[in-house]
Amino acid sequence: MAQQLIKVFSHNDLDGFGAPLLLKAVQPTMLANVEISMTNCGAGRIDDEFAKWLTTSEASQTTDVYIMDMTPDSDYTFQQLNSNFANHWLVFDHHESEAELRNKYAANSIVATNPDIAPSATSLVWDWLHQQAHFADLSEQRQKNLAYLVELIRAYDTWDWQNDPDMSDQERQDADNFDQLFWFNPLQDSAAFVENVLSTDWQNYAAQNSLLIKTLNERRAKYLKSHLKDTLITQIDGHTFGVVYASDYKSEIAHELLKEHPDAEAALVISPVSVSLRSNGKLDVAKFAEKYFNGGGHADAAGGRLTVNPVKVGEQAVVDDLVETIKNHQESNQTADEGTLADDIDPELAEKMRNLFK
Repeated sequence: MAQQLIKVFSHNDLDGFGAPLLLKAVQPTMLANVEISMTNCGAGRIDDEFAKWLTTSEASQTTDVYIMDMTPDSDYTFQQLNSNFANHWLVFDHHESEAELRNKYAANSIVATNPDIAPSATSLVWDWLHQQAHFADLSEQRQKNLAYLVELIRAYDTWDWQNDPDMSDQERQDADNFDQLFWFNPLQDSAAFVENVLSTDWQNYAAQNSLLIKTLNERRAKYLKSHLKDTLITQIDGHTFGVVYASDYKSEIAHELLKEHPDAEAALVISPVSVSLRSNGKLDVAKFAEKYFNGGGHADAAGGRLTVNPVKVGEQAVVDDLVETIKNHQESNQTADEGTLADDIDPELAEKMRNLFK
């Protein structure tokens, strides 16, 4: 029977699944007599999810709480963590917009071993595992395989796969392909997919799925080309933005937008319920997202929530335009129907009238 029950709350992107599942991947070797329970949720949902969970029977049996790839927004959540779990809770997060709040609880916040390398939640877990007992029990090959997968997740999540000049082309491609495969899977299958990859090594997994990877790359290229042609360049709050709608490939389309429009300070990618922002260093999009979209993130990569649904707004705009078109069409027909008296006279009668009045 497990002597320790760890409850993990984490984000629902690749880094958000990678962090807790890395913990599960080494659990048989490193964490004997430990049971791990996961809850993945969207950005900005951690406080509500934690408060709801705290009332469940599982909470009363839990010994430790780990929060990964997100930081509670409410100080009350931190107070509840301290009150219910004393020193048995940790936060593995790297987002700059919440750094000040994490610093307030520095003893429970995991930081990167190497401050010169931008961390992700998964790499923070990996750093932490290095310091735990029994890490050396992992075979050298297993450590090597996991380290490479951790680096792929970290590089993509921090966008180092595009920005780090020292990264090899192979690593860039592998990081990109790993993330693409993740988003190809339905959300309900995300955990199974990441667990499957973490159980092997990337080279073998990629070789077995080479046709799917090729297909996904071709589909993405077509998607980006078709959406980027509708880019709107506009001024928002004194800054030049490139704005585009895209429900998929949001990071990639933002990156390409900034390459095609170098004068834009940031890319604003709109989807049905959220926004993604990317910057080329000219604008701190984390602060912008926090101020206007109840979001956050990094200076060059951030996101937030929308208070309007652009799909519904667009649908209503089409309906309004159609109603106006129908109205104009009806008015045009009515004008044509009114005509003159001569238009309604029988031709024989018209001829008789001409002869009568000459």
